[in-house]
Amino acid sequence: MSAAADDPARAAARVSVVSSIGYTAFLAGPPLIGQLGERIGTLHALLVVLVALGMGLLAAGAARERTPA
Repeated sequence: MSAAADDPARAAARVSVVSSIGYTAFLAGPPLIGQLGERIGTLHALLVVLVALGMGLLAAGAARERTPA
């Protein structure tokens, strides 16, 4: 949220997008994991979550702005 609000000119739009993504994931994630768990098993469904988490961490590191020293 704080990174989305860094640019004062577009802070409101960015924060609304970030919060919408968060609420959607909060509401849709558990049912999707449950459905996946029924189809492929609980362990494999949680491995899918782990892979998604790893991809998110890699994307966050790549998207970070580098400031000149």
